[in-house]
Amino acid sequence: MPEMFDMECARPAKLAETPVKKIQELEEKLGVTLVAYEKIRPYKKLTAAGIAKLMTAEKETGAILVAYEA
Repeated sequence: MPEMFDMECARPAKLAETPVKKIQELEEKLGVTLVAYEKIRPYKKLTAAGIAKLMTAEKETGAILVAYEA
C-alpha cells in the first residue's frame, strides 16, 4: 500500500457580515491580516480495495483525489 501524505484542499470560507466584522476587529487589534478557511472534513480511512480504486481513478483522470468522511 502506498504511503499516505497530509494534503488539505481548503478554500476561503463564505461568511456572513457579522463574523467578517469580528474578524476585521481582531485583525485591527492584532495588526495582522487573517484569512478564514472552510473547515475540512476528516479523511476517510479506505480499505486496500478502496485505495486501489482511487488510484485507478487518479490515473484515468490525471487528478489527485482525496477521500473525506461524508
